[in-house]
Amino acid sequence: MKPAPIVFLDFDGVTHPELCRTDQLFTCLPLIESVLRCHAPAEVVISSSWREHHPFKELREFFSEDIAPRMVGCTPVVHHHPDLPASAGLREIECRTWLAANRPDQPWIAIDDVPWLFSPGCPNLLLTHHRVGFAPANAAHFHSILERLSS
Repeated sequence: MKPAPIVFLDFDGVTHPELCRTDQLFTCLPLIESVLRCHAPAEVVISSSWREHHPFKELREFFSEDIAPRMVGCTPVVHHHPDLPASAGLREIECRTWLAANRPDQPWIAIDDVPWLFSPGCPNLLLTHHRVGFAPANAAHFHSILERLSS
């Protein structure tokens, strides 16, 4: 049996449009959670810069009661890691650092709106549009990725 996939989740530009009004925060999160409900083993790690200003417990409260227990942590804040390729972007380095310390053999996907935070052509990146956030087309792609990682 394959290990459960890890989903590294950004907030701004993913769970809501970037630079949105306060009343628009987390408006895309229900769509993300609906896909996660179809893939119960998948766990979520917060990779958003929000982790630098909010405690994990507070970040977890943004999620539905049934999804919150699947939140397993936040990526570390890393400025450089000598064991990782220089071509990797900073957020990818943070994801890989978290994996190495916690779940080294688990498959993973990162949902983010900033491509340069990952190595060029990173196969683990599901890219959203920063002005829209996670959209229905992203949901279909996310679902197929989780299917592939779980089978």
